[in-house]
Amino acid sequence: MPLFPDDRLLVGLEGPDDAAVYLLDNGQAVAATLDFFTPLVDDARDFGAIAAANALSDLYAMRATPMFALNILAVPAGKLSPDVVGGILAGAGEICREAGIPIGGGHSIDDPEPKFGLVALGLLDPESFWRKGGARPGDALVLGKALGTGIIATAHKRDTVDPHDLEAAVASMRRLNRDAAEVLASFDPSSVTDVTGFGLVGHLAEVCRASGISARLRASGPRLLPGAVDLAAAGCVPGGTGRNLSGVADILDWGEDVDETMRYVLADPQTSGGLLAAVAPERAGDAAEALTTAGYAAAVIGECLKPSPEGPRITVEP
Repeated sequence: MPLFPDDRLLVGLEGPDDAAVYLLDNGQAVAATLDFFTPLVDDARDFGAIAAANALSDLYAMRATPMFALNILAVPAGKLSPDVVGGILAGAGEICREAGIPIGGGHSIDDPEPKFGLVALGLLDPESFWRKGGARPGDALVLGKALGTGIIATAHKRDTVDPHDLEAAVASMRRLNRDAAEVLASFDPSSVTDVTGFGLVGHLAEVCRASGISARLRASGPRLLPGAVDLAAAGCVPGGTGRNLSGVADILDWGEDVDETMRYVLADPQTSGGLLAAVAPERAGDAAEALTTAGYAAAVIGECLKPSPEGPRITVEP
């Protein structure tokens, strides 16, 4: 895709960051992101809420304060009831109100397969926003939410998920990363991103490549949603998992004791996943504890290393 240089476009297509950043005349910068997808759950209000939280997460991952959002809606004309479509919009509205922002408009189209999401805009300090690059050898890796949303959603589509496990996954996906970003700001992270469609190993690979580092990941480190491991072992694995594993095959070294099920979990495509931050090692435990106190399923999951001679790599240990 052709790149058009603009000195005010501080973050654009040249890197893997979570939002574009554009410098304004007043010394602030605007962060802009867009995200939408097909339904993960049956409840229309939950679907709208999850899609909104997922889109806003990109702003929080950049340390931006959301300003307002626009709806992106695709539904089959005349085939979904007004209650269903209204439920999607109402769910998104609930999350945006929780984030303290209005929805200023949007656009809808006729589409055989329903889709929904947001354009989300926020303000940030151009001197102190977070990026995927910047992680330093010796930093510890802290993850702010439990893994397994893709596995749970796949099991739900196959009618094999326990209702309580689905409820826990929905609650995690609806949870804004706003408070997590506020907590992490006090620990001066060197790198931050949110874990979404590429799975934990995929987004960690982005951090390693952007930062020019390697990483050691403990498979036992991340918190997991209830039911995720058993469902993955039973074959409830999203199609995107295989693509995620293929996408990091050139950078990833699996330990012999990391079984296939756990590999699926670590590559599970997440929706509205947690913030992944690189922080000073002596502060990592306190950061994870502060996130847990704020209501997140947080954990210290690994550490950043000097790159190997052949470049960035990720070693996954039990």
